[in-house]
Amino acid sequence: MSGLPLVLALALLAGCSDAVEVDSPELSAAERSVCEDFLDSLPDDLAGLEPAEVDPPDAPARAWGDGLAVICGAPEPEELAPAEECDIVAGVAWFVPPSQRDEDQDLVATAVEVSPRVALVVPAQYRGQVAFDAFGELAEPLSGFETTPRCG
Repeated sequence: MSGLPLVLALALLAGCSDAVEVDSPELSAAERSVCEDFLDSLPDDLAGLEPAEVDPPDAPARAWGDGLAVICGAPEPEELAPAEECDIVAGVAWFVPPSQRDEDQDLVATAVEVSPRVALVVPAQYRGQVAFDAFGELAEPLSGFETTPRCG
């Protein structure tokens, strides 16, 4: 599965629904169990944003505000090369594709050293303090994951 569909996770459903459309990665039973525990441990509000519904509702994901989303079981980012540099925020190694470094665009940051991988989908309007707060608030729930050094 390519990383491109995760970028599409930002699209809101048409009509009156406030649900955030997200990918629903295929997970093993063990990965699904880890993801369920992780998602259940997340706060009701993230980075000061209220929770939002996700579509499909059984996706291993949670959402807040107008499109900020966490997806558990994310694929490895296509742009992640061996020994790639990552941004370390509160002890978690996040990979942000170089093509998404522009602050005026949406981004998908992936915690690439945890298993299963977790993606944080950040709409452009949440770049800056909201995104930074979200990264920080995700650190503790991610601390229980198995880790494998991946970043250079």
